[in-house]
Amino acid sequence: MSRESGRRRFRVRDAGSRAWPAVAVFLVLTAVLGSARFHVRLESSIPTADEVLSASPERFVLRFSGPVDESLSSAILAYPSGDHVDVALRTASGDAATLHADVPHLEVGEHVLRWRTVSLDGHPASGEIPFVAVTEATAEVGTDSAIGVDPAAPSAASRPPDAEAGPAPEASVGAFSGLLAGLGTACLLAFAGLLWHAGATTLFAERSIRRPTLVLGWAAFGLFAIGVGWWLVQVRPQGDGVAGLWTGLASRTGAVAGCRIALLLGALFTAPRSGRGAAVLALAALLIGSLAGHTAVFDPWITIPANAVHLGAVAIWMGGLLLIVLLPARTIDDGGGAADPRFLTVATSVSSSALLAVVLVLASGMIQSLLLVGDLGAYTSSPYGRLVLVKWIGLAVLFGFGAWHRFRALPELVTDEGGEGTGLKRSVKAEAVVMLLVVMAAAWLAGTSPPVSY
Repeated sequence: MSRESGRRRFRVRDAGSRAWPAVAVFLVLTAVLGSARFHVRLESSIPTADEVLSASPERFVLRFSGPVDESLSSAILAYPSGDHVDVALRTASGDAATLHADVPHLEVGEHVLRWRTVSLDGHPASGEIPFVAVTEATAEVGTDSAIGVDPAAPSAASRPPDAEAGPAPEASVGAFSGLLAGLGTACLLAFAGLLWHAGATTLFAERSIRRPTLVLGWAAFGLFAIGVGWWLVQVRPQGDGVAGLWTGLASRTGAVAGCRIALLLGALFTAPRSGRGAAVLALAALLIGSLAGHTAVFDPWITIPANAVHLGAVAIWMGGLLLIVLLPARTIDDGGGAADPRFLTVATSVSSSALLAVVLVLASGMIQSLLLVGDLGAYTSSPYGRLVLVKWIGLAVLFGFGAWHRFRALPELVTDEGGEGTGLKRSVKAEAVVMLLVVMAAAWLAGTSPPVSY
């Protein structure tokens, strides 16, 4: 190995080590910009927070900013005596954003209604509604019971959406879940993309490509398994114990997560025998995620296909980048390290597939942004919109990398017979780091409320 080649390899490693502080800064930035991570909030309630009741209301009513999952909704009424009773919540007919419950016997003194629910896109929220009963009372179903001591005061049903209605819900999954989701998605994108490019070729038989591919797959499996377990603990109904975990798995979000893990595990066990079959299963594990989350709630007939195309295109793009990084640019058979002719062939093929991926990412991303962000003002006035701007800035940088590789780096590699491709590999490594940052920003988007749900 020449002295100049050694210097180049050293610079590549050194550049990679300097990139990780940028990753840490970017993660902090996305966490700050996307700090409002709850997807549903309690907009109004009967009774209202700290209300004094002279008579029992006909029923408890909780109105949220978006649709919720009845099967994962529960409440407990705490009495002044210290006793408590489970309160069964059910959605109103034709209104998935409102939960009703029969009112049990009320004692004299301060009560606390503790509620938990999960939005249809899988994000838990909880809160408490303290109220005071001045006399013992039982609801008179079918009557127009007075709700407050002041008959002239507006009821919770007539209050505007921003009226105070008890404590704000908890942050939906927190930074830990966001980090798990981002890293798991990045590993799955890389795993599926590498299998797409190399799974059906002789390249997958090479240890330098096969081993990192499988490591990424197992990392994705572990991260998603931990994330699903963490989510199930948060969303299981109060008082249901272990049985509540099965309730969570039976929901749309739980079923999609379970299928994703099963498909991913299938891909990992299929890979040693059939790279092509593993690629199909890995892509299925990736695309099935479009059936849950934001896309399952907001214009699903448009957003689900758009998100599936978006994920698939990003996987092909990322997998191609990693294949260039992993594939040796020089052979070692002759001891002198001649240029490997496969490197140029692979780099040219990856450039062509990346061009198609860029077009698909741009089109599908614009569709989702238009539907989930809405008007232009929301790009700066909402955490979700600001994160979308961060993502678009990252994509613009990636587009610049792609243009540089296609119109400058590759032609130079073609004309430089025997060239090592070190410059291209160094640039592709930097592009891969930027793509990781964009994927992490997208993970925070998945855990942040779109403006349309405000």
